[in-house]
Amino acid sequence: MNCFSSVNYILAIAEARNISIAAEQLKISQPALSAQLKKLEKELGAVLFDRNKHPLEITEAGKIYLDYAARYQVMNKEFTQHLADLSELKSGKLTIGGAASFNVSYLPETVAEFTKKYPGIDLDIVDGSIPEIAAKTLSGQIDLFIASTLEPDDRLNYEELLEEKIFLCVPSQWELNDDLVKWQIPVEDIIGGEYGAGEELPAVNFTSFKDSTFILLNRDQQIGHTMNSLFDKYDFDPKKTVMAEQTMTSYSLTLAGVGISLMTESTIRYSNFKEHPKFYMADLQICKRKIYVAYSAQKYLSTAARTFMDLLEKNLRQ
Repeated sequence: MNCFSSVNYILAIAEARNISIAAEQLKISQPALSAQLKKLEKELGAVLFDRNKHPLEITEAGKIYLDYAARYQVMNKEFTQHLADLSELKSGKLTIGGAASFNVSYLPETVAEFTKKYPGIDLDIVDGSIPEIAAKTLSGQIDLFIASTLEPDDRLNYEELLEEKIFLCVPSQWELNDDLVKWQIPVEDIIGGEYGAGEELPAVNFTSFKDSTFILLNRDQQIGHTMNSLFDKYDFDPKKTVMAEQTMTSYSLTLAGVGISLMTESTIRYSNFKEHPKFYMADLQICKRKIYVAYSAQKYLSTAARTFMDLLEKNLRQ
């Protein structure tokens, strides 16, 4: 018997620190999970959890088991990918990660084309925060992910896909838009990429909004970092703010008239929004970002992954 076949059960117990809760998450009965744990411990000749502690504590043997199980899973995945490569993309599996807003904005067209060309390759799309996605990539759970990185990780390889602009989104119902008409960027021009480049794009005076409400994201997110860079450069703090966790949430709040947010041109272009706020370019130097595809520098990159990356680059640069 492969002792690592039960790793998902052990991981669930280690994370929940409670067998009943882990069983519920795994959608199996508590007695069945307890029996599986006891069977594995008997096979290993070691106790994996200290049942006298509440919540449960993983033992040193349990930590060693999970460490080797993680290595086994990576090796097994690489083995499977090598065999799949021999099949010339007729079979295999590819797991792609990214923040939800990235996946919505950049992946659909390429996923549709890839699955049509290579129906034998199973695709999994994983949403999460970039730190979570990067950690899963380094552990071998994810093959590649879309990122806009502020601090590159030396353990990852990055390949630039595109550079895009970030637009200031102002509620369309706000009266101050009436005085700023000549600086507004038509949504049709953003979607069509027809607004011009570089200095040709009109930049509104950001201080025009200093008395407005702003919707903020965390500084460790690219959009949150960009907004704070604007406040720093133009030397004012917003008088009122609303915090949001996701760019899509901030955009929805702008549409509802709550406050000003930021949104990238790719998200505006590809997300098929039915409603739009008023768009402005706040600063030609600050309001831009580069998008990368990232993958582990230490693990095998399958032919399927490379093929998907090439296709993604082609589609995003059209």
